Amino acid sequence: MADVTLNGVAVNMEDPCALWQALYARKLRMLAGDTVEEIEIRSPVTTRRTVFTATNLAALDEQMNRLQAACEKKSGRRRLRYAQRGTHRPY
Repeated sequence: MADVTLNGVAVNMEDPCALWQALYARKLRMLAGDTVEEIEIRSPVTTRRTVFTATNLAALDEQMNRLQAACEKKSGRRRLRYAQRGTHRPY
């Protein structure tokens, strides 16, 4: 089983529920302004530091929706569906 590290926690990539929870926690941190990630690689000759800041929240939301659906399917829960705007007819 492959693991990925999110927010310093190893998460099983094959568990959609755990992966969704980890991404949700990361999204909250990003929305709070904690979007800067820094990587530093050192060798005897040089030091390289890379800083990442940009994130595509729309793509993250799409992935989280897919994971939530997979989690609900895995756990046997039915997904709630909501009416779209303009489709409700008054009595």
